[in-house]
Order: sequence, then C-alpha cells, then structure tokens
Amino acid sequence: MLTVCILGGTGFVGSRLASLFSSAGYRTRIPTRRRERHKDRIILLPNCELINADISDPLNLEKMIRGADIVINCVGILHENRKNDFEKYHVTLVKNIVEACTKNKIPRFIQVSALKASPSGPSKYLRSKGDAERIIRQAANVDFKCGIIRPSVIFGPGDSFLTMFQKSTKFAPLLPLASPRAKFQPIFIGEVIEKIFSLARETSEPLTEIDLCGPRVYTLLELVKLASSFNKTKTIVMPLNETLSYLQAFAMELSPIKLLTRDNLRSMSIDNVCDSAECSSAIGVVTIEEIAPSYLG
Repeated sequence: MLTVCILGGTGFVGSRLASLFSSAGYRTRIPTRRRERHKDRIILLPNCELINADISDPLNLEKMIRGADIVINCVGILHENRKNDFEKYHVTLVKNIVEACTKNKIPRFIQVSALKASPSGPSKYLRSKGDAERIIRQAANVDFKCGIIRPSVIFGPGDSFLTMFQKSTKFAPLLPLASPRAKFQPIFIGEVIEKIFSLARETSEPLTEIDLCGPRVYTLLELVKLASSFNKTKTIVMPLNETLSYLQAFAMELSPIKLLTRDNLRSMSIDNVCDSAECSSAIGVVTIEEIAPSYLG
C-alpha cells in the first residue's frame, strides 16, 4: 500500500484529493493544526490518518512526509492577514517541503500552484506562487520527480468563488463590482483532482507542468450575474471603473473579512485563461452551467 501525504488536505481541493486517494487504496496522511475541527469529515475515510501538526515547523514537516511515496502540497492563501504571509505559506513552506523530500528521498512531489503564477507577476500572490515554482524546477530530477498544476479558479460544491458571489448578492439590491472585465476560465473541482491524481502516479518525466482550465472563458461580471441568478431577489450589478475599483478594494482590505484586496485587483489585471505556450494545457469539459444549479440552486 502506497502512502500519500497531502499538505492542506482539509481544504477545498485537499479534502477531495484525500477521498480520491483513500478510495483508490492509498494510505493517506493529512497533517492539520485543527484536527478536532475536521475529524468528523476526514477520519471516516478508509486508510486515512489525520494528524495534529504545524507544518510551518520544518521538524514537524519532515516528520509528516517521512516514509511517503507521494507528497502533494495544496496549501495556499488568497489574502495576507499578516505581513509576508504569502512568503511564509507559498515560498518558505515549499522550500522546506523540497528540502525535506530531498533529504528523505521522497520520489514524487506535486505542487498545486495558480494560473499565471510568475516571479514577475503583477501581484504578490502570483509572484510568491511563481517563486515557489522556481524552487521546484531547480530541485526536480530523475530521483525526485515533480509536477506543477496551475488551475484557473475552481468551482464546485463548497467552493469559495461562485458561492461567495451568490452570498454577496443574496440580500443586496445593488452590488458595485470591481474589475468587471477581468477574465477567468473556471475549472470543475472533479476535473482538477482527477488531473492531480493522474499526475501523481506518473513516473516518467522529472518535471511536468500543466495549466488547467475549463471549457469557457467568462468575465467577472458574467460570473457574478450567473451566481446571482440563483437568488430569489434580483440584484443590479454595477461595474466600476479602474479608480473606483481600487477604492473599493482598499476599503474592503480594511474589513475583518477580506472579500477583495488591492493585491487581488492586481492579480485580475491579467487574464486568468489558458494561453501559455511554455507548458502543456489541459482543458476540462464540465461547464459552470451544468454544475452550479446543483449547489447554488
């Protein structure tokens, strides 16, 4: 029985990966700082071990991945609650993972990154994800095979994307919308985890990079209107220009719950679609229109 260690295994992507690997007969190991919060949902999976551990500590991290055949990193944040959180969770953590994997001779590592990640990206989020990818590329070799998956925004039951838009418009007769012309190519969660699962079992190339997108490109305005269409109340979505978008992001950045930040706005300044010629692209077939009614309707 092979062992897979899923970092970030209690999150939206990680928990579904854990279920898939567990049902396929893998021994699944998931470290978490909040075991009690997730145990009812995770520990029922066969061959799944939910361990209370803080993987930001390199010693704990090494202990968690020791003996694994596959390590998958699903850890990611969209907003910084403290200064340098992107650096901590996206760059330093990946550096520690790579070092621990190399030291313990882990043969396979998969990184769930982000579409348009680049060290020269327009936002701290995209730059930190890009810096992590650079660390992985430098470490990948025939004995340490790595895969990098870069999905566009992910939708599906329990997502924080379409669900957030629906909740935001549920009781709002008017919704000012920043960056309405930003483009996305959303991918269904089921197709994301299937691609990760497939890539994790490949043993040919030292490094594989895949951009992962859905079958259709939407503007942010189209996505918000689509999500709000499942509400009983009608919401008027008001597109904002560049200046007002910045002011809205700045104001929301000061609130305890950060729905939008200026860094998010910078990320949306480039189209989140599959057009990269530097690596292979995988296009899904499941549309939002097929799935959204099952969990937004």
